[in-house]
Amino acid sequence: MPRTVKDPDERRSELIACAQQLFFSKGYESTSVSDIVNAVGVAKGTFYYYFDSKQALLEAMIDELVAYSVAIIRPVIDDPELNAVEKWVQTFRMIGTWKVGRRSEMVAIGKMLYADENALLRYKTNQRTVETLSPELAQIIAQGIDEGFFNTQFGEDSVRIAIGSTLTFAEELYDLFLNPERYDDPAAIAQHKITAVQDAVERIFGAPAGSLPLGDPAIYEQWFNGEKEPVGS
Repeated sequence: MPRTVKDPDERRSELIACAQQLFFSKGYESTSVSDIVNAVGVAKGTFYYYFDSKQALLEAMIDELVAYSVAIIRPVIDDPELNAVEKWVQTFRMIGTWKVGRRSEMVAIGKMLYADENALLRYKTNQRTVETLSPELAQIIAQGIDEGFFNTQFGEDSVRIAIGSTLTFAEELYDLFLNPERYDDPAAIAQHKITAVQDAVERIFGAPAGSLPLGDPAIYEQWFNGEKEPVGS
């Protein structure tokens, strides 16, 4: 039976989507390139036309997630009716809501990223996050400086430092998210750490204390209340 010929972008997206399902159901290490191509119904040569390796495909999958997070916050950043603080609050609330809505997916990605053998991938993911989000958040900070909310002379550089500060705590937070049974009150511990990062971020931007939350506490509580969306939905 002849293979179906598809548009290159469509085929690439199909490989990523199929691999994502297999990574989540079988685990990244237990999924082979053969598993992926067999599920899609293509030859291995087709896979290697798009990706150098299974890890390259995983990097592409994470790039898509980062890009999507930017897409969902873009309407808020571009809204002329909102001041800078309102944009900041809504941006982080939207990202948090989106992540908790896909909790199973985020947990699976976290398990892959924080595996010892994926230290380089974790570094690349963090760099990609900084590069992608910095220009977006810099627009909010620039507006806030004009409005007198923030006091910093360093623009996008200060944003990159702030994002880097949040990523520094990411491993500790993921341990809480992935292994809540190790802690008496993981949600409270997570909120304490997030509040500490928020304080640091506000100092970086010269913002009033308590003005730049990194999400809604209720959203973090939901992380510890079980699956919110089945994998594949």
